[in-house]
Amino acid sequence: MPDYKQPDVKLGDAVYWYNDPTNIGEPTLGWICRRPGSQTVTILVFAPNVGFLEKPSVRHVSDPGLQENPSWRQWGCWDFSEQTKTMMKISAATADVIASSEKKARKPTNAE
Repeated sequence: MPDYKQPDVKLGDAVYWYNDPTNIGEPTLGWICRRPGSQTVTILVFAPNVGFLEKPSVRHVSDPGLQENPSWRQWGCWDFSEQTKTMMKISAATADVIASSEKKARKPTNAE
């Protein structure tokens, strides 16, 4: 468990928040509302009839500590929303295209 590192997440990312880490059910859409820590995030979720609620100290669904430390479960868990996963894929693909293009641009031509 000491080697666990949560996935990279950024302020403003859309995420799914789950109330019970041991029984993942319907997610609630939320947003990372404070600069993420190394192991936890703070998520802003909307609750009907209440409004926006801040969920502090939330660990990623893959964090093994959620199974080992029952007290951590009280904060729920999070995972990337489909929208955020798609944006991450687009960003990675764009970076690959740019890197490939830069590599081709540096390659000397036969005319030289």
